[in-house]
Amino acid sequence: MSNPKLTAALPLVLVLACSSSRGFVRVAEPPRQATSERWAAPALADAVSVRDGRTGAPLELDELFARLAEADVVFLGETHLDETTHRFELAAFEALAARRARVVLAMEMFERDVQPVLDRYLASTLDESEFLAKARPWSNYRTAYRRLVEHAKAIGAPVIASNFPTPLRGRTMSEGLAALDKLSPEERAFAPKEFFAHRPEYWRRVDNAIRGHAGMMGPAPAADDPRLDDTQSLWDNSMGESCALALEREPGALVLHVNGGFHSEYWDGTVRQLLLRKPAAKVLTVAIDPSSNPSTESVGGAPRADFVVFAEARAKDIDDGAYAVGVGKELQYRLAVPKNATGPLPLLVWLADDGANAREELAEWKERLGDAAAIAVFEPPYRETQEDLVEGGRWFWPDSFSEDVFALREGFGRASGYLLRNHSIDPARIVLAGEGTGATVAAAIVLLSEEVDVRAVALAPRRYAKIKDFPLPLPELFGDAPRAKKSLELVVADADAEWWQGELAAYSEIGLANELRALETDPWLAELARENAVRHALGLDAVHADSGAPRRFLVAASPRERAWGRRWALRQRLAAGELVAVLPDANTARGASPLETPVRAADYALSNPNPRALPRCPGPFGGTTVVVLPSGLVSDSVDAWRALEKDDPIAKKSRFHRLRVVHEAELAALLDELLAAGRKNVLLVPALFCADGTRMRELARAARPFEDRMTLNWSPGLGSLGVD
Repeated sequence: MSNPKLTAALPLVLVLACSSSRGFVRVAEPPRQATSERWAAPALADAVSVRDGRTGAPLELDELFARLAEADVVFLGETHLDETTHRFELAAFEALAARRARVVLAMEMFERDVQPVLDRYLASTLDESEFLAKARPWSNYRTAYRRLVEHAKAIGAPVIASNFPTPLRGRTMSEGLAALDKLSPEERAFAPKEFFAHRPEYWRRVDNAIRGHAGMMGPAPAADDPRLDDTQSLWDNSMGESCALALEREPGALVLHVNGGFHSEYWDGTVRQLLLRKPAAKVLTVAIDPSSNPSTESVGGAPRADFVVFAEARAKDIDDGAYAVGVGKELQYRLAVPKNATGPLPLLVWLADDGANAREELAEWKERLGDAAAIAVFEPPYRETQEDLVEGGRWFWPDSFSEDVFALREGFGRASGYLLRNHSIDPARIVLAGEGTGATVAAAIVLLSEEVDVRAVALAPRRYAKIKDFPLPLPELFGDAPRAKKSLELVVADADAEWWQGELAAYSEIGLANELRALETDPWLAELARENAVRHALGLDAVHADSGAPRRFLVAASPRERAWGRRWALRQRLAAGELVAVLPDANTARGASPLETPVRAADYALSNPNPRALPRCPGPFGGTTVVVLPSGLVSDSVDAWRALEKDDPIAKKSRFHRLRVVHEAELAALLDELLAAGRKNVLLVPALFCADGTRMRELARAARPFEDRMTLNWSPGLGSLGVD
């Protein structure tokens, strides 16, 4: 179940910026009516779920509309872009108009100076093209708001342009409210007659919603500044007064106001501005939240509206030039649960850095933790081909950071719930840990999640600046709802410490326990420190190494080589007591000796007492693993690989898989042979620890003539120590 105040966090910035972010557009002809049910949206009753905003009790649509019809003013708080939301708004308008003798539609989407244009269009003295050319409609008017206006026109209902005019806003931004005194009486009438100050609690929510962009707006106002000329104040005063005037002009009518959700949440903003002018008015508010699963949503936290409507997030209107539809997408993870555990286990949920994959990360943490914990390693949702031709993961893109993190937060909650229901997991020892970009996601999830108790460990987070785009979950918005027990431990480099100190100070103010620690700078101790940070969070004993132990090093130039190098380093520490640093280059080796990483055919022979597993070609029907021998390999090594091919340890384990060995100069000929034999699924892997991007691209060029007719999978080497 989602928490509305957190689910709504993403749209808050959009809502607050709606008047400036919506472009004006001249809409051409109206949409044609659908002539087939094949592409019709589902019935509205099936696409929304209605809840009482205070009790959470479900309501039928007809009951909701009947209760709304008893009000003087109804506020519909929306997120502007959602198709089902706009369908609900039209249904509400139609239902209220059928129940009341007179309904006045008021809209944030039109500004008060275009009221004469709007009136002329409703009176049919102005055609639609001229109306749209003069009324400055929002860019999604045709798909989002046109039906409301057309229904009002059809039934003869007034439409009130309620928002503060953009031309006047420019003048007040430069001169303050004093600019209004310089206007002509006609122009002055477009602004509120009187301005009432918002409460500090409202400004706290406003400032929280835009905290990541506050620096763009100049210095913070003084605590006692009424901020009457702030854009938010201009909008709310204007819309609140517009509703009050509508009540005076239309005695006995119901005023239905459509606005961004932030303006009416918690009965504040525009709602309060109306009540300051008309304290006796009976007001009801509706918060409309898009949701992928409306029927399973629940209302939580402090009440924020009289009613909450969860609307199926099916399709979105144009935003920044693009449209969108909601589709289901799996978030995959790999799981290891010890089979012989004697009691509830701690759970590590691991988010690796960009470029890694879950199979290899799970193999590493299984070696580190053994049977002491259950381990779930999430696969980043965006797959992309790395320089070594292997598909690695990416957690987010800059322009979809908020959506990506909210999806990951939901995935973490659902996976945790599933594991707690189906495995012996200690609910008091759930640890969400990550490094690099995975650490950034872990920090964001623990900030925003309220579904499970969790300790988060963020190791050297990267690309973290957009975390400030998230409004903080303010304590006062939770009401009496129970809070999850959460904490965040950040381990950062000195260069990142100042930024995170400021962010963590804000977390402390809202009650999120946190700790900032310095990243271990000794590369020979870094891997140990990384593991112990996770162990400490899980409640496991730390591991130690002799400070005087021999020091070795590995050089890793890619995410894959680093992941493989970590496992080699771990095994060297466990087997020989040596400390191995995984370095970006040999210049920082400080006199340490290199750790050899040989790749030999004998290591994979079944005659070996502890044979390593050759990687098998992925795919439901098996395939061929092709080991590509580099040029210059000595003849004895070539003979050993040929003997391994003949013995074929892969085929002996699975009748669906085969091993072939080939010189890189003969790769094209072998692929031609496999294609002729109908073996079209191939894994290509050089007989090296980890090839660089240049070598992998050379192999790809040799294989390019076959990539349309065969499925070519790639691995940059045999240094993985086996993860199957």
